[in-house]
Amino acid sequence: MVEDAPKDAYTVQAAPAEAPGAPAIDMRTISEFAATDEAGAEFIANIIEVFLRDMGERLRMAVEQVGRGDNAGLAATAHALKGSCGHFGAVRLMKLCAAIEDQVKSKQTGGMRAAVDCMIAEADRVREALKAYRYNPPSPPSAA
Repeated sequence: MVEDAPKDAYTVQAAPAEAPGAPAIDMRTISEFAATDEAGAEFIANIIEVFLRDMGERLRMAVEQVGRGDNAGLAATAHALKGSCGHFGAVRLMKLCAAIEDQVKSKQTGGMRAAVDCMIAEADRVREALKAYRYNPPSPPSAA
């Protein structure tokens, strides 16, 4: 979790709704990704590590950008994070990033702190799900 996120009073812009308890990542996406490489689990563990490091840096940037009112920079950061999320099936995080981009494009920037807070909370769920996957990847399906 990003510790330096300011906690002011603000209103939350509408975020895409998801079913309660929806998984943070779509395991099918990762499994399909792993199946395309001979190294399989090792390959996935390596790209998860790179993604998590990159995601942490992008979240730190987003907090800084929202703090200084750099909405264009925030939209660019959200766009980059959104693209990375697709590889892991982090659908809700993708939608939250897209919502930030849309808010900036439509100049509806009054709730950017709340939007970034939602993005960070979902990124924490994604991080935990990917760590769990990395340490306990599912067994490949057995041939019948």
